Amino acid sequence: MKENEISQFKYNFLNLRWLIVIAAGYMAVFSAEHSVFTEVNYINALVLFFILSNIFLYFLSPEFFKSRNFRYFVFLGDIVFVTLAIYLTKSGSTDFFLLYFLVIVITALGKDLKASIIATVVASLLYFWIIMKKDADVNLYDANIYMRIPFLFVVGLFTGFLSETVKKEESHVKDLRLILAITDVVNENMDYNVMVKLLEPFFKKMEVVSDWEIGVFNENTATFKLLRAGTEVVARDLEPEIVERLINKSEVYRGERYIYFPQTREKKASGFLRIEPVSFEKFFSQDQDLFMTLAGEFAIALERDRLYEQIKNLANSDRLTELYNYGYFLEQADNKIAENRDFAVIMIDLDNFKAYNDTYGHMSGNIYLRKLAGILKREFKDCLLARYGGDEFVVLREGNNEDLPGFLENIKSSTDAEFTGYMDRVKVTMSIGYAYYPKDGKSAEEVIVVADQGLYKAKQTGKNKIAYLN
Repeated sequence: MKENEISQFKYNFLNLRWLIVIAAGYMAVFSAEHSVFTEVNYINALVLFFILSNIFLYFLSPEFFKSRNFRYFVFLGDIVFVTLAIYLTKSGSTDFFLLYFLVIVITALGKDLKASIIATVVASLLYFWIIMKKDADVNLYDANIYMRIPFLFVVGLFTGFLSETVKKEESHVKDLRLILAITDVVNENMDYNVMVKLLEPFFKKMEVVSDWEIGVFNENTATFKLLRAGTEVVARDLEPEIVERLINKSEVYRGERYIYFPQTREKKASGFLRIEPVSFEKFFSQDQDLFMTLAGEFAIALERDRLYEQIKNLANSDRLTELYNYGYFLEQADNKIAENRDFAVIMIDLDNFKAYNDTYGHMSGNIYLRKLAGILKREFKDCLLARYGGDEFVVLREGNNEDLPGFLENIKSSTDAEFTGYMDRVKVTMSIGYAYYPKDGKSAEEVIVVADQGLYKAKQTGKNKIAYLN
């Protein structure tokens, strides 16, 4: 229980206990065989002690009430005190109703079947002991007296079961509300890292869960990416039955410590929701249904994220070469400027490519561009590479780029060597221009203009060259 819940529990506990104190005191005083208003006696002392005990409990720290053992001790103490009052006043037959009332209050306070059983057993045994005492005001041959003991026992247990059921339903409703809140978080967040951080406090509030994890399955690598831990697990390193149940059959798997719920979308598992129950005995079918629903929500979120990434890639990519497009390139260049990072912009244009298209056809030209894009992607592996348009490409290379001229010469030589077979009738070469940020411009567009002017210089001075404007 949280701090505010403990304080509220203490408040409710002591207020309900006043009912026991007042009822027990009233029955004890007015059931006595002698006047209790004119003398000091054990009845008055018992009632006074009972009242003072509740006042004393008000001054105890709420942390005491967090302990079940402490609450059990108070419950049993109350039963003993009331039983003693019944015994001392010699009115067991009438005070039975007080004891019955006490058991109901205790079991309601406990909301715990164990507490209910203990309280009911002790109360029943003590009451049986009272009515069997010779000096008790009870007809031992009256069947109605003996019927009270099993009646008391049954009512106590019934109340305990009822309280336990109410507690389970309250817990279930609470977890249901948390899962609805989790669903909202999942539906509102595209970033998994943000989503996991937002989900953390919701899972901590769940009474049936002590730990949790989300695993996303990658078919290409046969691995599970654990979003909360930030690590990857190879599928074959898990128990074979886990993968078989989750991925192949989309079934729940119960292990010795964890329960795995498949994230299934259109009969295909995309990962799992793994939880560690606080207690397997107290993890019921309705809890399992809730987490199956939640795992389904995660599956929808994963599918939505996959489609979002596809759309995002399509929006940022050139369909022919599968490189980034110019819009994405410009956006990333602006981000580097915002982060105050140095970089160079490299413009690449093919010489005589129009003649190549006219000679071999546009389909062959497209194949040429795709082949070239693959080579440039390999050569500029640590750079941002995009198709500027037509047969032009643009590259962003981070750093101060002092080695840039030599770097570009090596790449040009390597690229030219791979395209000798395409130059039987038309010789296609590359002209390259480059510029630096912040030396050649204060914005990405300004630097690109200077790099383009360098490219124009290479073209005007004979093509198949690398040129810098300044």
